[in-house]
Amino acid sequence: MIPELSETEFELFRTLLQNKTGILLKTAKRQTLGRRLARRLEALGMSSYTAYYRMLKAGKGHEELRTLINHVTIDQTSFFRAGPQFEILARQVIPDVVEKNSGLKQIRIWSAGCSRGHEPYSLEMMMQETMRELVAWDVKFLATDIDSDSLKYAFRGKYTADEMAPVPEEYVPKYFKPLRHSGRRFHVVRDRLRKNILFRRLNLLEVPYPIKGPMDIILCRNVMIYFSRTQKQQIMGEFLRLLPVGGYLCLGASESLIGIDDRFALIGHAVYQKKSA
Repeated sequence: MIPELSETEFELFRTLLQNKTGILLKTAKRQTLGRRLARRLEALGMSSYTAYYRMLKAGKGHEELRTLINHVTIDQTSFFRAGPQFEILARQVIPDVVEKNSGLKQIRIWSAGCSRGHEPYSLEMMMQETMRELVAWDVKFLATDIDSDSLKYAFRGKYTADEMAPVPEEYVPKYFKPLRHSGRRFHVVRDRLRKNILFRRLNLLEVPYPIKGPMDIILCRNVMIYFSRTQKQQIMGEFLRLLPVGGYLCLGASESLIGIDDRFALIGHAVYQKKSA
């Protein structure tokens, strides 16, 4: 029987995870972290949080640390999450980017913190539906996350019936193939949706990013809430480097740049536009 995670043990793991990922777990997350640590201890046949912590700190614990990070960074996400923001993207942001890039006929979009792929796939579906002239354009999506398990899930593009619920009914046959496996019904992303998306693992705290840019749009939604003010400013510095003046940044509904960076103008629903270099 694995005991409950003590406050002292929680602080050890909280500090370790913050140093490795930048994520600062709130004190209220002690039981949640304890459950996820207990699952790792059971999988490894261990019964001591302290022994597990020492293994993670040792050089031989590198792969296990990545596994733990994958367990801790699980995020709730869905297709077309934050509908009002998608409306602004479809009505204002994408048309503006298309107008600006009409000569080059190229668009670059980065989903930073893409989780299981719902966000980049949603954005591409929206663009294919609302801007049909883009079929002749060079449109590429970069989708990154620190969780390698989520990235594998996203790359596979195989979603359950429950996950498909927010997808408009008329989109489903166009962008997904039905699949039955072990008596369950799934939908798999079609190549027309998958071919323009590049999935890569990236830690937002490891700067500079191995990305040349420029990016026309960066989505970093419900990620910044885990970072300190200094870390947010560091990340914003990289976003500013990659965005041209007039480029767009989308944050989560509960996130803000107030006191972080004043070189962005708020458009609405946590959509910002870069106003200066």
